[in-house]
Amino acid sequence: MKAVYLKELTTYFKGPLGYVCLGIYYLFGGQFLLSQLMSGTNNVSSLFSNFYILILLTLPLYTMRLLSEEKKARTDQGLLTAPVTLSEIVWGKYLAAYTLYFFGILVTVVYGILLAALSEPRYSIFLGNFLGILLLGAALVAIGLFISSLTESQMLAAVGTFAVMMFIICIDSISSIMPSGLSATADLVVKLSFSSRYYNFTSGMIKIPDVLFFVSVMLFFNFLTVQSLDRGRWVNSRKIRSASAAGGMTAGVLAVLVLINVVCALVCERVPALDLTENKIYDLSDDSRQVLNALDENVQVIICYDEDTLRETEYGRQIDELLRRYENTSAKVLVRFADLLKEPEIAQEYSGYDIQQGSILITSDQRTKAITLDDCIVREQDASGYGYSISSNAEQELTSAIAYVTEDSVVEAGILTGHTEEGCEEFLNYLNENNYSVTTVNIAAESIDDSMQTVFLLAPTTDYSAEELAKLDQFLDNHGNFGKTLIYLAAHDQPELPNLETFLEEWGIRIGNGLIVEKDTKNIYDGQGFMFGAAFTEDAKAWLVNVKNPSLPFVGYYCRPVTSLWEEKNNRTAKTLIASPDTTVLYESKDGQTTIGADGAQSYGLAAIGERIKYQGTEERTSQVVVFGSNSMFSSNASVSANFNNKDFAVELVNSLSGKENSISIAGVSFNAPKLNLTSATYRNVMITLGILLPAAMAALGLLMAWKRKNL
Repeated sequence: MKAVYLKELTTYFKGPLGYVCLGIYYLFGGQFLLSQLMSGTNNVSSLFSNFYILILLTLPLYTMRLLSEEKKARTDQGLLTAPVTLSEIVWGKYLAAYTLYFFGILVTVVYGILLAALSEPRYSIFLGNFLGILLLGAALVAIGLFISSLTESQMLAAVGTFAVMMFIICIDSISSIMPSGLSATADLVVKLSFSSRYYNFTSGMIKIPDVLFFVSVMLFFNFLTVQSLDRGRWVNSRKIRSASAAGGMTAGVLAVLVLINVVCALVCERVPALDLTENKIYDLSDDSRQVLNALDENVQVIICYDEDTLRETEYGRQIDELLRRYENTSAKVLVRFADLLKEPEIAQEYSGYDIQQGSILITSDQRTKAITLDDCIVREQDASGYGYSISSNAEQELTSAIAYVTEDSVVEAGILTGHTEEGCEEFLNYLNENNYSVTTVNIAAESIDDSMQTVFLLAPTTDYSAEELAKLDQFLDNHGNFGKTLIYLAAHDQPELPNLETFLEEWGIRIGNGLIVEKDTKNIYDGQGFMFGAAFTEDAKAWLVNVKNPSLPFVGYYCRPVTSLWEEKNNRTAKTLIASPDTTVLYESKDGQTTIGADGAQSYGLAAIGERIKYQGTEERTSQVVVFGSNSMFSSNASVSANFNNKDFAVELVNSLSGKENSISIAGVSFNAPKLNLTSATYRNVMITLGILLPAAMAALGLLMAWKRKNL
């Protein structure tokens, strides 16, 4: 086999073919890289996805001559009678072609190193992509070698291989346009998909059935090639196996490989893939594992969608993989897909939940919750205004839904309306995610129900009346029993609300006017002075106990100053929870003029809590009013990112004050690739070196070899 391998590999580079093949890879690969650099992101998966199409279209060049040339030159008979087995011949030629292929894709290592140097490295993603392209090539080279064994014409071998490659490209499209009456055939065609398996690797997932599929294709077609050569062997006819025997063996090998793949697919159907992504977007968080491990009743998750269609998108694959991990983590969770086009009765069974294609039902014996696939995706327009960044909060939505349908009781919360509130939709989402039963209360027309534990006042723009403030007092007093909470979120552009502000001062909290701005550029984010790192006070540490990472900073964003007026007074306390650094100043606006406050640079409070305490025997009863100096601290994706504690702290604070033991705060994951730190000079150097010089060098070597061959 070694001799055959070395002969074939040498042949590639004695003539122009090997250099032409490498030149094509380096030329188009360079263009793919330049295109990726122009996008400004380190999306190595996109680079490899382009290579996928290039490989399918160029692979006939690698394999067309492997056995066709031997047949045409009549050297195949000598090869077949040489003191080597047919398997050694086939594997020697196969490995030679695969080595050339490997040299071609090896340039992606250079691309990966370059992208890692220009941005946040994504080595594990690169590893998954590279493994995928290695396995893909292993299968495709074997197919090309087999087709080459069927004819003595290199052109026919190339055309035949190209036709097979086009079929591989179109497999998924063919299955999607098949009539509904051929659904079984369509499902079979989908099982042959190379694309979906390859794109699993580019998404950062390694699945055992995918690896086995490519290896099986490689082994089977190399076996077929051996059988093809065996039929052409010119030896004593008694040693030639009958066609029926050869066909039986081929069928047997195919059956074994199919059986292995089927068994593996069934066994591993819900087994999670190996997650190679840097931020582990397919793995479960500790919050999810705690919820799942605590389950004592069965939960059914019904996805009203076709699974194969769902996996066509990156975020769809993430949702599917998360569901696999839910099942794998807890035997109490059962996941099934129910395409409403095929099972319309699901919509009738759950008619009260407005079930549509794309709905996700989470149900237990206690209750049912319905969310949608769109609920799991966050699309935000980017800074250019022309595109969108996509992130996923699927794990938060799914885990909180599982917790909701299995909780013994649900905490009720009210959202106060009636004063043209600016609101904070994201904060409401936190409540829903943590399974609060949220009800809107028009404070002007109705009282606050005693069943509510916590009410939220989200940046009103008109003042409260004496009657409305009396309703707030009654709620917080709770018939003398206390135990209630008011959460107030201000907005930097609110008008003055003297009645409401006086009410807050009775709880020891004063909210000022103006905008807090950081003067130390080392402590600002996104180049915005009104977005700065803040710090928790000692009084806030009681609510940091259950925060996942207490060391993370809190970020102030469009904040008004919040001041605690006393420490303790007549069984009342007031505490500052979050404060800005002493390098911040207050910008005040008056009569259309904006000026820096007379106090200059100093620390300002950003959040405070006022408490009233009452003792019933030895039992301490407390009602609280919490004031945050900005609703933007919880409404901006920048301020609630995984780099800051804004969301986690707020969730823990609200849950603690509401008497809710379990909180769920799972950071969303972004599908956006890291930005490249690219200068025009770097781009120019890369374009010249990898986009021009490297392909040109291969082309020059090919021409040189062609000239030498012609003149020898």
